[in-house]
Amino acid sequence: MALSQIQCLDEDYINVRINETKPEFLYSEERRIALEILFQDGLEAYEAHLKAQNVQGFLSDSELEYLTRTVMVYNPGDTDQSKINGEGEDNNVPSEYWPERSDYSLSDLDMGWPDITTYRGVTRATVYTQPPMDGQPHIKEIFRKTIAQAHKVIGVVMDMFTDVDIFKDLLDMSYRRRVAVYIILEATGVPHFLRMCESAGMHKGHLKNLRVNYTQGSEFCTRSSKRVCGLLSQKFMFVDGDKSVSGSYSFTWTASRLDLNVVTLLTGNAVETFDMLFRELYFTSRAVNLSKLKLDEEPELEPVRQVVPESIVSAEMARKLYSAKYTLVNSASLKSNGTHSSMNKSGNTTPLPMFIQLRQLRMLAEEPRIHPGLVDMEKANMTNYLPTWPEPDPPSDVIGIINIRDPNKPFQAHLMRSELFETSQAIRFKEPFEMPVEHLPEKATPRHRLENADVLASMKTDQLPVQTLKNKGS
Repeated sequence: MALSQIQCLDEDYINVRINETKPEFLYSEERRIALEILFQDGLEAYEAHLKAQNVQGFLSDSELEYLTRTVMVYNPGDTDQSKINGEGEDNNVPSEYWPERSDYSLSDLDMGWPDITTYRGVTRATVYTQPPMDGQPHIKEIFRKTIAQAHKVIGVVMDMFTDVDIFKDLLDMSYRRRVAVYIILEATGVPHFLRMCESAGMHKGHLKNLRVNYTQGSEFCTRSSKRVCGLLSQKFMFVDGDKSVSGSYSFTWTASRLDLNVVTLLTGNAVETFDMLFRELYFTSRAVNLSKLKLDEEPELEPVRQVVPESIVSAEMARKLYSAKYTLVNSASLKSNGTHSSMNKSGNTTPLPMFIQLRQLRMLAEEPRIHPGLVDMEKANMTNYLPTWPEPDPPSDVIGIINIRDPNKPFQAHLMRSELFETSQAIRFKEPFEMPVEHLPEKATPRHRLENADVLASMKTDQLPVQTLKNKGS
Protein backbone atom coordinates (compact mmCIF):
# COMPACT_ATOMS: atom_id res chain seq x y z
CA MET A 1 0.00 0.00 0.00
CA ALA A 2 1.29 3.44 -0.91
CA LEU A 3 2.14 6.01 1.75
CA SER A 4 -0.64 8.30 0.52
CA GLN A 5 -3.19 5.50 0.96
CA ILE A 6 -1.97 4.82 4.49
CA GLN A 7 -2.23 8.48 5.33
CA CYS A 8 -5.84 8.59 4.09
CA LEU A 9 -6.77 6.01 6.74
CA ASP A 10 -5.87 8.50 9.43
CA GLU A 11 -8.94 10.55 10.44
CA ASP A 12 -6.84 13.54 11.53
CA TYR A 13 -4.81 13.66 8.32
CA ILE A 14 -5.50 16.62 6.01
CA ASN A 15 -4.80 15.79 2.40
CA VAL A 16 -3.07 18.81 0.90
CA ARG A 17 -3.45 18.93 -2.87
CA ILE A 18 -0.06 18.99 -4.59
CA ASN A 19 0.29 19.41 -8.34
CA GLU A 20 3.09 18.41 -10.70
CA THR A 21 5.02 21.66 -10.18
CA LYS A 22 5.84 20.89 -6.53
CA PRO A 23 8.87 18.75 -5.61
CA GLU A 24 6.70 16.80 -3.14
CA PHE A 25 4.46 15.53 -5.95
CA LEU A 26 4.48 11.71 -6.16
CA TYR A 27 0.94 10.29 -6.11
CA SER A 28 -1.68 11.18 -8.71
CA GLU A 29 -5.22 9.80 -8.83
CA GLU A 30 -5.53 10.54 -12.55
CA ARG A 31 -2.44 8.47 -13.31
CA ARG A 32 -3.64 5.61 -11.11
CA ILE A 33 -6.95 5.42 -13.00
CA ALA A 34 -5.03 5.46 -16.31
CA LEU A 35 -2.97 2.45 -15.15
CA GLU A 36 -6.15 0.64 -14.13
CA ILE A 37 -7.52 1.08 -17.67
CA LEU A 38 -4.19 0.01 -19.20
CA PHE A 39 -4.08 -3.28 -17.28
CA GLN A 40 -7.75 -4.07 -17.78
CA ASP A 41 -8.61 -2.85 -21.30
CA GLY A 42 -5.27 -2.54 -23.07
CA LEU A 43 -3.09 0.09 -24.70
CA GLU A 44 -5.72 1.64 -27.01
CA ALA A 45 -8.15 2.27 -24.14
CA TYR A 46 -5.29 3.80 -22.13
CA GLU A 47 -4.42 6.31 -24.88
CA ALA A 48 -8.09 7.19 -25.41
CA HIS A 49 -8.52 7.86 -21.69
CA LEU A 50 -5.51 10.23 -21.67
CA LYS A 51 -6.99 12.26 -24.53
CA ALA A 52 -10.48 12.35 -23.04
CA GLN A 53 -9.33 13.43 -19.57
CA ASN A 54 -6.62 15.75 -20.95
CA VAL A 55 -3.90 13.95 -18.93
CA GLN A 56 -0.33 14.29 -20.04
CA GLY A 57 1.39 11.03 -20.97
CA PHE A 58 3.73 9.78 -18.24
CA LEU A 59 4.89 6.40 -19.58
CA SER A 60 7.54 5.83 -22.23
CA ASP A 61 7.32 3.15 -24.90
CA SER A 62 9.75 0.84 -23.06
CA GLU A 63 7.75 1.22 -19.83
CA LEU A 64 4.48 0.45 -21.61
CA GLU A 65 6.01 -2.66 -23.16
CA TYR A 66 7.37 -3.85 -19.80
CA LEU A 67 4.11 -3.24 -17.90
CA THR A 68 1.91 -4.98 -20.45
CA ARG A 69 4.32 -7.92 -20.62
CA THR A 70 4.74 -8.47 -16.87
CA VAL A 71 1.19 -7.80 -15.65
CA MET A 72 -0.46 -10.89 -14.12
CA VAL A 73 -3.60 -11.86 -12.33
CA TYR A 74 -3.24 -11.47 -8.59
CA ASN A 75 -3.78 -14.73 -6.68
CA PRO A 76 -3.10 -14.57 -2.91
CA GLY A 77 -2.27 -18.28 -2.74
CA ASP A 78 0.13 -18.25 -5.69
CA THR A 79 3.82 -17.40 -5.33
CA ASP A 80 6.69 -17.03 -7.74
CA GLN A 81 8.73 -19.77 -6.05
CA SER A 82 7.82 -22.35 -8.68
CA LYS A 83 8.92 -20.06 -11.51
CA ILE A 84 12.35 -19.47 -9.96
CA ASN A 85 13.22 -22.88 -8.52
CA GLY A 86 11.09 -25.10 -10.74
CA GLU A 87 8.73 -26.24 -8.01
CA GLY A 88 6.75 -24.73 -5.19
CA GLU A 89 7.54 -25.13 -1.52
CA ASP A 90 4.00 -25.97 -0.45
CA ASN A 91 1.29 -25.60 -3.06
CA ASN A 92 -1.38 -27.17 -0.83
CA VAL A 93 -1.42 -24.34 1.70
CA PRO A 94 -4.70 -22.44 1.28
CA SER A 95 -4.97 -18.68 1.32
CA GLU A 96 -6.81 -18.70 4.65
CA TYR A 97 -5.13 -17.60 7.86
CA TRP A 98 -3.54 -20.33 9.92
CA PRO A 99 -2.23 -19.25 13.37
CA GLU A 100 0.44 -21.96 13.48
CA ARG A 101 1.36 -22.03 9.81
CA SER A 102 2.31 -19.32 7.36
CA ASP A 103 2.47 -19.36 3.59
CA TYR A 104 6.26 -19.15 3.69
CA SER A 105 8.88 -18.35 6.29
CA LEU A 106 11.04 -15.28 6.30
CA SER A 107 14.69 -15.66 5.36
CA ASP A 108 17.03 -15.55 8.32
CA LEU A 109 20.69 -14.62 8.51
CA ASP A 110 21.50 -18.05 9.90
CA MET A 111 25.28 -17.84 9.34
CA GLY A 112 25.63 -14.71 11.47
CA TRP A 113 25.72 -10.99 10.90
CA PRO A 114 27.88 -8.27 12.53
CA ASP A 115 25.84 -6.55 15.23
CA ILE A 116 27.57 -3.20 15.53
CA THR A 117 25.90 -0.70 17.83
CA THR A 118 28.91 1.51 18.46
CA TYR A 119 30.51 4.21 16.38
CA ARG A 120 31.87 2.79 13.12
CA GLY A 121 34.54 5.42 12.59
CA VAL A 122 35.06 8.50 10.48
CA THR A 123 33.27 8.40 7.12
CA ARG A 124 35.62 8.26 4.14
CA ALA A 125 34.49 8.10 0.51
CA THR A 126 36.51 7.29 -2.61
CA VAL A 127 35.03 7.47 -6.12
CA TYR A 128 36.22 5.15 -8.91
CA THR A 129 35.23 5.31 -12.57
CA GLN A 130 35.22 2.94 -15.51
CA PRO A 131 37.40 3.36 -17.49
CA PRO A 132 39.88 4.39 -14.75
CA MET A 133 41.15 7.96 -14.55
CA ASP A 134 44.21 9.54 -12.90
CA GLY A 135 45.97 6.22 -12.45
CA GLN A 136 43.14 4.64 -10.43
CA PRO A 137 42.67 0.85 -10.40
CA HIS A 138 39.90 -0.89 -12.31
CA ILE A 139 36.47 -1.11 -10.66
CA LYS A 140 36.56 -4.92 -10.88
CA GLU A 141 39.90 -4.86 -9.08
CA ILE A 142 38.34 -2.75 -6.31
CA PHE A 143 35.57 -5.33 -5.79
CA ARG A 144 37.96 -8.29 -5.79
CA LYS A 145 40.37 -6.64 -3.34
CA THR A 146 37.48 -5.75 -1.05
CA ILE A 147 36.33 -9.38 -1.12
CA ALA A 148 39.85 -10.60 -0.30
CA GLN A 149 40.00 -8.27 2.74
CA ALA A 150 36.81 -9.68 4.33
CA HIS A 151 37.00 -11.53 7.65
CA LYS A 152 33.40 -11.95 8.88
CA VAL A 153 30.65 -11.52 6.31
CA ILE A 154 30.05 -10.43 2.70
CA GLY A 155 26.65 -9.23 1.49
CA VAL A 156 26.04 -8.72 -2.26
CA VAL A 157 22.96 -7.09 -3.80
CA MET A 158 23.03 -7.28 -7.61
CA ASP A 159 20.61 -7.12 -10.52
CA MET A 160 22.72 -9.33 -12.83
CA PHE A 161 25.50 -11.65 -11.61
CA THR A 162 27.35 -13.57 -14.34
CA ASP A 163 31.02 -12.71 -13.64
CA VAL A 164 32.77 -16.03 -12.95
CA ASP A 165 35.94 -14.43 -11.56
CA ILE A 166 34.15 -12.54 -8.80
CA PHE A 167 31.94 -15.56 -8.04
CA LYS A 168 34.98 -17.81 -7.62
CA ASP A 169 36.48 -15.27 -5.22
CA LEU A 170 33.30 -15.45 -3.14
CA LEU A 171 33.36 -19.26 -3.21
CA ASP A 172 36.99 -19.31 -2.09
CA MET A 173 36.28 -16.92 0.80
CA SER A 174 33.26 -18.93 1.95
CA TYR A 175 34.91 -22.36 1.71
CA ARG A 176 38.52 -21.77 2.70
CA ARG A 177 38.26 -18.70 4.94
CA ARG A 178 34.84 -19.61 6.45
CA VAL A 179 33.40 -16.17 5.62
CA ALA A 180 29.60 -16.00 5.47
CA VAL A 181 28.46 -14.94 1.97
CA TYR A 182 24.91 -13.70 1.33
CA ILE A 183 23.77 -12.89 -2.24
CA ILE A 184 20.49 -11.16 -3.16
CA LEU A 185 19.59 -11.18 -6.86
CA GLU A 186 16.89 -9.71 -9.04
CA ALA A 187 14.31 -12.40 -9.86
CA THR A 188 14.81 -12.05 -13.63
CA GLY A 189 18.57 -12.64 -13.27
CA VAL A 190 18.33 -15.91 -11.32
CA PRO A 191 18.30 -18.22 -14.42
CA HIS A 192 21.46 -16.54 -15.73
CA PHE A 193 23.10 -16.90 -12.31
CA LEU A 194 22.29 -20.62 -12.14
CA ARG A 195 23.73 -21.13 -15.62
CA MET A 196 26.96 -19.46 -14.46
CA CYS A 197 27.10 -21.70 -11.36
CA GLU A 198 27.12 -24.80 -13.57
CA SER A 199 30.26 -23.59 -15.33
CA ALA A 200 32.06 -22.44 -12.14
CA GLY A 201 33.09 -25.94 -11.01
CA MET A 202 31.21 -25.91 -7.71
CA HIS A 203 31.15 -28.77 -5.20
CA LYS A 204 28.94 -29.51 -2.23
CA GLY A 205 31.33 -27.87 0.21
CA HIS A 206 30.70 -24.47 -1.35
CA LEU A 207 27.09 -24.49 -0.12
CA LYS A 208 28.03 -24.54 3.57
CA ASN A 209 28.67 -20.82 3.94
CA LEU A 210 26.76 -19.55 0.88
CA ARG A 211 23.17 -18.29 0.79
CA VAL A 212 21.52 -17.05 -2.42
CA ASN A 213 18.12 -15.31 -2.39
CA TYR A 214 16.06 -13.36 -4.90
CA THR A 215 13.64 -10.47 -4.63
CA GLN A 216 11.71 -7.97 -6.75
CA GLY A 217 10.73 -4.34 -6.62
CA SER A 218 7.54 -2.83 -5.25
CA GLU A 219 4.13 -4.16 -6.28
CA PHE A 220 1.21 -2.29 -7.81
CA CYS A 221 -2.19 -3.96 -7.41
CA THR A 222 -5.36 -2.82 -9.16
CA ARG A 223 -9.05 -3.16 -8.31
CA SER A 224 -9.44 -5.67 -11.13
CA SER A 225 -7.07 -8.17 -9.39
CA LYS A 226 -4.09 -7.36 -11.59
CA ARG A 227 -0.57 -7.06 -10.26
CA VAL A 228 2.72 -5.77 -11.61
CA CYS A 229 6.14 -5.80 -9.91
CA GLY A 230 9.15 -3.56 -10.31
CA LEU A 231 12.82 -4.50 -10.60
CA LEU A 232 15.67 -4.58 -8.09
CA SER A 233 18.00 -1.84 -9.31
CA GLN A 234 20.10 -1.50 -6.16
CA LYS A 235 23.69 -2.67 -6.61
CA PHE A 236 26.12 -2.68 -3.69
CA MET A 237 28.39 -4.92 -1.63
CA PHE A 238 28.57 -4.80 2.18
CA VAL A 239 31.67 -6.19 3.95
CA ASP A 240 32.32 -6.82 7.67
CA GLY A 241 29.91 -4.13 8.84
CA ASP A 242 32.29 -1.23 8.17
CA LYS A 243 32.81 -1.10 4.39
CA SER A 244 30.57 -0.90 1.33
CA VAL A 245 30.98 -0.43 -2.43
CA SER A 246 27.95 0.87 -4.34
CA GLY A 247 27.26 2.37 -7.75
CA SER A 248 26.15 1.50 -11.28
CA TYR A 249 28.53 -1.47 -11.73
CA SER A 250 27.04 -4.93 -12.34
CA PHE A 251 28.89 -8.23 -12.01
CA THR A 252 29.01 -8.93 -15.75
CA TRP A 253 31.70 -9.03 -18.41
CA THR A 254 30.20 -6.16 -20.40
CA ALA A 255 30.15 -3.94 -17.29
CA SER A 256 33.87 -4.55 -16.72
CA ARG A 257 34.93 -4.06 -20.34
CA LEU A 258 32.44 -2.01 -22.32
CA ASP A 259 30.08 -0.05 -20.08
CA LEU A 260 30.79 3.28 -18.39
CA ASN A 261 30.32 2.98 -14.63
CA VAL A 262 31.04 4.79 -11.39
CA VAL A 263 31.20 3.37 -7.85
CA THR A 264 31.86 4.80 -4.40
CA LEU A 265 33.87 3.03 -1.69
CA LEU A 266 32.54 4.03 1.75
CA THR A 267 34.01 3.31 5.16
CA GLY A 268 32.95 4.53 8.57
CA ASN A 269 29.64 5.46 10.11
CA ALA A 270 27.87 6.09 6.77
CA VAL A 271 27.86 2.33 6.12
CA GLU A 272 25.05 1.90 8.66
CA THR A 273 22.48 2.71 5.96
CA PHE A 274 23.68 -0.20 3.80
CA ASP A 275 23.61 -2.47 6.86
CA MET A 276 19.93 -1.77 7.52
CA LEU A 277 19.04 -1.89 3.81
CA PHE A 278 20.62 -5.30 3.27
CA ARG A 279 18.86 -6.85 6.25
CA GLU A 280 15.48 -5.52 5.11
CA LEU A 281 16.03 -6.87 1.59
CA TYR A 282 17.13 -10.26 2.89
CA PHE A 283 14.18 -10.66 5.25
CA THR A 284 11.71 -10.03 2.39
CA SER A 285 13.55 -12.18 -0.17
CA ARG A 286 13.05 -15.83 -1.11
CA ALA A 287 15.68 -18.57 -1.21
CA VAL A 288 17.11 -19.93 -4.47
CA ASN A 289 17.35 -23.72 -4.60
CA LEU A 290 20.97 -24.62 -5.44
CA SER A 291 20.65 -28.31 -4.64
CA LYS A 292 19.53 -29.11 -8.20
CA LEU A 293 22.85 -28.02 -9.64
CA LYS A 294 25.32 -30.66 -10.76
CA LEU A 295 27.78 -30.41 -7.89
CA ASP A 296 30.93 -32.47 -7.41
CA GLU A 297 31.75 -34.19 -4.17
CA GLU A 298 33.54 -32.12 -1.55
CA PRO A 299 37.30 -32.72 -1.75
CA GLU A 300 39.31 -33.55 1.32
CA LEU A 301 41.23 -30.60 2.63
CA GLU A 302 44.92 -31.00 3.23
CA PRO A 303 45.66 -31.32 6.94
CA VAL A 304 47.22 -28.26 8.44
CA ARG A 305 50.62 -28.97 9.91
CA GLN A 306 50.80 -28.23 13.60
CA VAL A 307 54.08 -26.52 14.32
CA VAL A 308 55.36 -26.74 17.86
CA PRO A 309 56.80 -23.40 18.94
CA GLU A 310 60.50 -23.52 19.74
CA SER A 311 61.70 -22.89 23.24
CA ILE A 312 63.18 -19.48 23.88
CA VAL A 313 66.95 -19.57 24.39
CA SER A 314 68.06 -17.58 27.41
CA ALA A 315 70.66 -14.86 27.15
CA GLU A 316 73.16 -16.86 29.18
CA MET A 317 72.76 -19.89 26.93
CA ALA A 318 73.12 -17.73 23.81
CA ARG A 319 76.43 -16.35 25.09
CA LYS A 320 77.65 -19.89 25.71
CA LEU A 321 76.74 -20.99 22.19
CA TYR A 322 78.93 -18.26 20.71
CA SER A 323 81.79 -18.88 23.14
CA ALA A 324 84.82 -20.84 21.89
CA LYS A 325 85.53 -22.27 25.34
CA TYR A 326 82.02 -23.68 25.65
CA THR A 327 82.37 -25.23 22.19
CA LEU A 328 85.56 -27.05 23.20
CA VAL A 329 83.99 -28.35 26.41
CA ASN A 330 80.80 -29.37 24.65
CA SER A 331 82.67 -31.19 21.89
CA ALA A 332 84.68 -33.10 24.49
CA SER A 333 81.52 -34.21 26.28
CA LEU A 334 79.85 -35.18 23.01
CA LYS A 335 82.92 -37.20 22.06
CA SER A 336 82.77 -39.16 25.31
CA ASN A 337 79.03 -39.82 24.86
CA GLY A 338 79.43 -40.91 21.23
CA THR A 339 77.33 -38.16 19.65
CA HIS A 340 78.36 -35.93 16.77
CA SER A 341 80.58 -38.70 15.45
CA SER A 342 80.81 -40.75 12.33
CA MET A 343 81.41 -44.49 11.87
CA ASN A 344 84.50 -45.50 9.89
CA LYS A 345 85.14 -48.78 8.09
CA SER A 346 86.71 -50.47 11.11
CA GLY A 347 83.73 -49.67 13.31
CA ASN A 348 85.45 -46.98 15.39
CA THR A 349 83.77 -43.60 15.87
CA THR A 350 85.59 -40.45 14.80
CA PRO A 351 84.40 -37.02 15.98
CA LEU A 352 83.32 -34.42 13.46
CA PRO A 353 85.63 -31.49 12.80
CA MET A 354 85.36 -28.56 15.16
CA PHE A 355 84.18 -26.04 12.52
CA ILE A 356 81.30 -28.33 11.52
CA GLN A 357 80.13 -28.67 15.13
CA LEU A 358 80.38 -24.90 15.60
CA ARG A 359 78.39 -24.29 12.42
CA GLN A 360 75.64 -26.67 13.53
CA LEU A 361 75.37 -24.97 16.92
CA ARG A 362 75.17 -21.54 15.32
CA MET A 363 72.52 -22.65 12.84
CA LEU A 364 70.50 -24.06 15.72
CA ALA A 365 70.80 -20.85 17.72
CA GLU A 366 70.20 -18.46 14.81
CA GLU A 367 67.17 -20.26 13.34
CA PRO A 368 64.32 -17.70 13.23
CA ARG A 369 61.17 -18.41 15.17
CA ILE A 370 58.01 -18.67 13.04
CA HIS A 371 54.52 -18.13 14.39
CA PRO A 372 52.25 -21.18 13.83
CA GLY A 373 49.70 -19.03 12.03
CA LEU A 374 52.28 -17.94 9.42
CA VAL A 375 53.24 -21.46 8.34
CA ASP A 376 52.32 -22.46 4.74
CA MET A 377 51.42 -18.88 3.83
CA GLU A 378 52.57 -17.41 0.53
CA LYS A 379 55.24 -14.78 0.67
CA ALA A 380 54.25 -11.33 -0.50
CA ASN A 381 55.97 -10.13 -3.65
CA MET A 382 57.23 -6.77 -2.46
CA THR A 383 58.40 -4.21 -5.01
CA ASN A 384 62.05 -3.26 -4.71
CA TYR A 385 61.76 0.40 -3.95
CA LEU A 386 65.23 1.01 -2.48
CA PRO A 387 67.61 2.84 -4.83
CA THR A 388 70.53 0.83 -6.19
CA TRP A 389 74.01 2.23 -6.76
CA PRO A 390 75.22 1.67 -10.32
CA GLU A 391 77.79 -1.00 -11.05
CA PRO A 392 80.70 -0.58 -11.49
CA ASP A 393 81.40 2.33 -9.14
CA PRO A 394 81.07 5.73 -10.80
CA PRO A 395 84.11 7.99 -11.27
CA SER A 396 85.32 10.31 -8.54
CA ASP A 397 83.69 13.43 -9.99
CA VAL A 398 80.16 11.95 -9.53
CA ILE A 399 78.61 13.04 -6.24
CA GLY A 400 75.13 11.50 -6.68
CA ILE A 401 72.47 9.97 -8.94
CA ILE A 402 69.04 11.53 -9.64
CA ASN A 403 66.02 9.81 -11.23
CA ILE A 404 64.30 11.42 -14.21
CA ARG A 405 60.62 10.81 -15.10
CA ASP A 406 59.40 11.06 -18.67
CA PRO A 407 56.87 13.97 -18.71
CA ASN A 408 55.23 12.62 -21.88
CA LYS A 409 53.88 9.55 -20.05
CA PRO A 410 50.80 9.81 -17.76
CA PHE A 411 51.43 10.00 -14.05
CA GLN A 412 50.45 6.79 -12.22
CA ALA A 413 50.03 7.47 -8.53
CA HIS A 414 49.67 3.79 -7.51
CA LEU A 415 53.24 2.89 -8.61
CA MET A 416 56.21 2.87 -6.26
CA ARG A 417 58.71 5.69 -6.46
CA SER A 418 61.32 3.55 -8.18
CA GLU A 419 58.81 2.47 -10.84
CA LEU A 420 57.94 6.03 -11.82
CA PHE A 421 61.50 6.84 -12.95
CA GLU A 422 63.00 4.87 -15.81
CA THR A 423 66.25 6.80 -16.42
CA SER A 424 68.94 8.14 -14.11
CA GLN A 425 71.45 10.94 -14.49
CA ALA A 426 74.68 11.48 -12.60
CA ILE A 427 75.49 14.71 -10.75
CA ARG A 428 79.07 15.80 -11.42
CA PHE A 429 81.35 18.63 -10.33
CA LYS A 430 81.82 21.49 -12.77
CA GLU A 431 85.59 21.07 -12.52
CA PRO A 432 87.60 18.01 -11.43
CA PHE A 433 87.76 17.85 -7.66
CA GLU A 434 91.31 17.87 -6.29
CA MET A 435 92.45 18.12 -2.70
CA PRO A 436 94.84 21.04 -2.02
CA VAL A 437 98.41 19.90 -1.39
CA GLU A 438 100.07 21.49 1.65
CA HIS A 439 103.89 21.36 1.73
CA LEU A 440 105.31 21.11 5.23
CA PRO A 441 108.76 22.47 6.02
CA GLU A 442 111.53 20.13 6.96
CA LYS A 443 112.02 21.90 10.31
CA ALA A 444 109.10 22.94 12.46
CA THR A 445 109.10 26.69 13.20
CA PRO A 446 106.44 28.91 14.81
CA ARG A 447 104.27 30.82 12.41
CA HIS A 448 104.64 34.60 11.99
CA ARG A 449 102.00 36.69 13.69
CA LEU A 450 103.04 40.14 12.52
CA GLU A 451 99.70 40.98 11.01
CA ASN A 452 97.83 40.00 14.14
CA ALA A 453 100.31 41.91 16.33
CA ASP A 454 99.86 45.12 14.29
CA VAL A 455 96.07 44.88 14.57
CA LEU A 456 96.22 44.43 18.34
CA ALA A 457 98.62 47.34 18.71
CA SER A 458 96.34 49.67 16.78
CA MET A 459 93.38 48.65 18.91
CA LYS A 460 95.27 49.37 22.11
CA THR A 461 96.34 52.84 20.95
CA ASP A 462 92.76 53.68 20.01
CA GLN A 463 91.48 52.74 23.47
CA LEU A 464 94.23 54.45 25.42
CA PRO A 465 92.89 58.08 25.32
CA VAL A 466 89.47 56.89 26.42
CA GLN A 467 90.89 55.18 29.47
CA THR A 468 93.02 58.23 30.39
CA LEU A 469 89.98 60.53 30.15
CA LYS A 470 88.05 58.20 32.43
CA ASN A 471 90.87 58.24 34.99
CA LYS A 472 91.01 62.05 34.98
CA GLY A 473 87.28 62.35 35.41
CA SER A 474 87.32 60.02 38.37
